[in-house]
Amino acid sequence: MWDIWQRLKNKTMAKSRIQIGKIVTVKGKKYRIGAGTRKGKKYKATPVNGKGKTLQFGAKGYKVGPDTKRGDSYCARSAGIKTTQKGATPNDFARMLWNCNGKKSMSK
Repeated sequence: MWDIWQRLKNKTMAKSRIQIGKIVTVKGKKYRIGAGTRKGKKYKATPVNGKGKTLQFGAKGYKVGPDTKRGDSYCARSAGIKTTQKGATPNDFARMLWNCNGKKSMSK
């Protein structure tokens, strides 16, 4: 029974590329991931070089499920979001959080 639970846990809790304290590159620019300061946001991304806006993303209290049916649904929905904003957007970071590759959510 323990083995089944452990395998299920590993599948549903796949490591994300977004973790607090980590530096990630999005659209050619490096960002440091931190805890969100805006109400209702789980993460923030601050440019490492100090130039540019801090982006807040991720809903507090919501569990991310990469490589699940729910993850595939999120990735398909968010793939259709178009923006006129130059540079990285909160959607880019959220898709990285869900490990989106096109319209599919991958384990890693």
